[in-house]
Amino acid sequence: MARQLRVEFEGAFYHVTSRGNLKERIFFNDRDREKFLEILERTKERYSYLLHAYALMDNHYHLLIETPKANLSQIMQNINTSYTVYINRKYRRAGHLFQGRFKGIIVDKDRYLVTLSRYIHLNPVRAKIVHKPQEYKWTSYSAYIDRTLRSSLVDTADTLSYFSDKIGKAIKRYKAFVEEDIIEGENPFKDVEVGIVLGGKELKTKILELLGQKKADEELPQIKRLRENVAIDKIISTCCMFFGRTWEELLKRGKGKSERQIVIYLSKVLSGRKNVEVGKYFGIKGSTVSEVMKAVEMRMREDETYRSEIAKVKELIIEK
Repeated sequence: MARQLRVEFEGAFYHVTSRGNLKERIFFNDRDREKFLEILERTKERYSYLLHAYALMDNHYHLLIETPKANLSQIMQNINTSYTVYINRKYRRAGHLFQGRFKGIIVDKDRYLVTLSRYIHLNPVRAKIVHKPQEYKWTSYSAYIDRTLRSSLVDTADTLSYFSDKIGKAIKRYKAFVEEDIIEGENPFKDVEVGIVLGGKELKTKILELLGQKKADEELPQIKRLRENVAIDKIISTCCMFFGRTWEELLKRGKGKSERQIVIYLSKVLSGRKNVEVGKYFGIKGSTVSEVMKAVEMRMREDETYRSEIAKVKELIIEK
């Protein structure tokens, strides 16, 4: 299984989930949930993160976390390890409690803070455990709607500020906002890109800038798929100008074999299209596209001038 891309920077905002191994339970009774909240309190003090919302279900949990110190992996390793040790000791068991590493989606806070807060607080309703979110004890919803139950664990200020600068009015409006979606059940994760990003172009650009120092052969598939796809027609047109060739010369077998291979290579890399789709442009099979990719990549490793030429035409295509 491919590694999940981890993007960490100061002020990053995440929706985090972790599920039980083989989808089995991670919370067996209320005391287990209390212990998990104690661990959240301790790690929050130690690592200085903000917790905007949480929901503890039977076999998984949801956290809405903001990291002023760019330390999400450290936070989550401590949380999951500490809780696993507790469960294994208490129930005299051994092995993994969680199904692999946690899943962290990096989120555009301005766009999705209130939507994800609502989504998390409605988890028990969607699971048909309760009819209304306030009936479930193990989410942060009560900290939002009941001022007497607010604690240092949950940071409610940013979310409530979207509704009013007056706390009483903000609570009332937030409650209405959450409960109006009980029937509809909006799913904000339909907009997630490559399984790791929930946000607009600005957030994607920031992530790509942070990852810009990675070598191409070290990139995870998610990074490659984050890049803006380029139309094949644009790639071919730019290559025609760069190499001084006509469309016919680049699309058909014959003259300019080296340039034609470069165009096929860039069409695959920059368009995000499947081999078969790229092949149709050049009158070749998808398997032939794969062979061309290997040939170009091998020559790039051996020929610095060739590699530099491809980099120049690639930069020209992206800039146009």
